[in-house]
Amino acid sequence: MPHTFQRARSVEAKEERTAALLTAARALATPQGLRTVTLTEIAQAAGVHVSGVRRYFGSREEIFLTLAAEEWTAWAHAVEARLEPADLAGTLAETLAERPLFCDLLAHVPLSLEREVSAEAVHAYKLAALAALEVLLDAISGVTSLSREAAQDLVAAVTSIAGSLWQISHPPATLARLYAEDERVAHAASDFTARLARLTGALVRGLESPRR
Repeated sequence: MPHTFQRARSVEAKEERTAALLTAARALATPQGLRTVTLTEIAQAAGVHVSGVRRYFGSREEIFLTLAAEEWTAWAHAVEARLEPADLAGTLAETLAERPLFCDLLAHVPLSLEREVSAEAVHAYKLAALAALEVLLDAISGVTSLSREAAQDLVAAVTSIAGSLWQISHPPATLARLYAEDERVAHAASDFTARLARLTGALVRGLESPRR
């Protein structure tokens, strides 16, 4: 049944419509990756006419940048709740693997999302990410020997690796067929969580080195 689009007039209705757009974008992007999700698809799933989306978000990119801010916050609190001194690398890797949309967003934020929105939208995202970073730094430096500076380096490196590794480990259909047909290149589609945990462990050991 086609949607009957109605303009949101009250503050509460506008907040509900904003939440509906974010929920629709999350539901569409999580299983298939955000690269293929269009603004029209998001609007239709949220019951909003595509021409009316700009009342709530400046663009498709702003919707996903808002989700990236939410994901930073959620990841930080998950790490804070589960972090144990003996398994820093495992906790970081596992909590990232549990957030496929976040891992996908990590690659797209600096590549395109931040570049295609207003200064106000980028500022709001940066403030949310910085607040999440503070939670992560408190958690990591509180249960390990890493300084806050080293913890910040660790978070920066792990999220950069996760964003890239997620794209490699979840190839499009053409590459997936290639990996299945030629084992010489199949190593590229390695297990995301295990590889991220190994690389994160190496980073932790390096940052803990007395030579630092």
